[in-house]
Amino acid sequence: MSGIKSLRLLPVSARRLIGINMINAAGTGLVVPLLVVYLHEMRGFSLGAATGAVAVTSLGALGGGPLAGWISDRFGRLQAVWASLVCAALGALGFAICDTPETALAAGLVQGLGIGGAITWNALMADLVPREHWSVVFAADFAVVNAMMGLGGLIGGLVAGLTDSLRVFQLLYILDAFSFLVTGYLVSRELRRGGAVLAKQAPAEERPEDPAGRPGRAKGSYRDVLRNRWLVALLLVVFALFTLGYSQLNSGMPAVLLSSSRLGPTELGVMFAVNTAAVVAVQFLFLNRIKDLTPRTALSLLAASWAVFWLLVLAVTGLGGGVYALLTGAFAMAVFALGESLLAATGPTLVNNWANDSNRGRFNAAYGFVCSLGFTAGPLLSGQLADGGHAVPMAAGFGLALGLLGLVLHRAGLLPSVPLSRLEEESRPAAETTEP
Repeated sequence: MSGIKSLRLLPVSARRLIGINMINAAGTGLVVPLLVVYLHEMRGFSLGAATGAVAVTSLGALGGGPLAGWISDRFGRLQAVWASLVCAALGALGFAICDTPETALAAGLVQGLGIGGAITWNALMADLVPREHWSVVFAADFAVVNAMMGLGGLIGGLVAGLTDSLRVFQLLYILDAFSFLVTGYLVSRELRRGGAVLAKQAPAEERPEDPAGRPGRAKGSYRDVLRNRWLVALLLVVFALFTLGYSQLNSGMPAVLLSSSRLGPTELGVMFAVNTAAVVAVQFLFLNRIKDLTPRTALSLLAASWAVFWLLVLAVTGLGGGVYALLTGAFAMAVFALGESLLAATGPTLVNNWANDSNRGRFNAAYGFVCSLGFTAGPLLSGQLADGGHAVPMAAGFGLALGLLGLVLHRAGLLPSVPLSRLEEESRPAAETTEP
């Protein structure tokens, strides 16, 4: 109930924006699990071409984040959100009509730009929500997105499993494109309703300095943003977490279980469903407790939880198969969900606390870029290790590295030591912002 009470304290516009984002997430969920199947089986492309479209989408996301961050600071949050949504919609339409591998790659690149630019949503939310509620709104938005993507994936998978019609797959991608545009329209209407349209901002030199003296005072480039030493420390930590943990949920973990246990795709599907349910449950049951954690404690617990996750995955390989192996795997996914929830509340809250209106888009884009980079590097690393027959040692190594990272975060003063809900009281970063 504590999570529900926290949501009720949010401004009405924030709750509406979270609801609007449900449409976007459900549309994306319809097609995300189906792209390789669609391109290979429905379009007749080779597996190399089909997976290549996925890889190009990731590359597009790496470029989309920094570009959207610049648009957000130069022209406004709403304009950046619209640019990202339009790119994502064009990419989805491109997949619907592609008839050659080259057009599929082009669609993937365009959609990747939109996916990478989605990080500007956090900057928009931060502008509309009081600082003390940031951890709540970011965590709640994450939980809702996960729930709706899971629901969309379930619906899309059921529809695709009942038909082998190209037209049906095309319709799913058209619906995905439509969901992006509907999201943009509803966001625009909501902002206008509250008189909070975030139009083009004044030039940096005309903006007042941040009265709190926080990092990110009227900076004009990404080089200036990266002078924030605490932000750089956070980005390095997040890159490690995404490479060794988050990205492995869809790459390294299935590779370990499929190669070293008797669990198959059906059991993995059950485990992912448990993960989605656990993310929602953790967010809404423990939201108040999470926001009262310090960033140092939250991220050290996060790393520790993902270390335990890998230990449980190793336990599954020892059990082989059967009910106990499945239950252990499901518990591992629930433990992983705890880390996801901690990251959703902590990362965006820190980033937006260190930014101000003049560079909030670029701060969020830098964070999003590192997340995308981890999602790209992680599968490449685990793919090489798994293909070389080192899946089990890989799981042990990832777990050990995450455990050590958690210990370092707990011991070292890399992050603020005040609760997430009171980060504005932390003044130490301001003294370090101007250092080269």
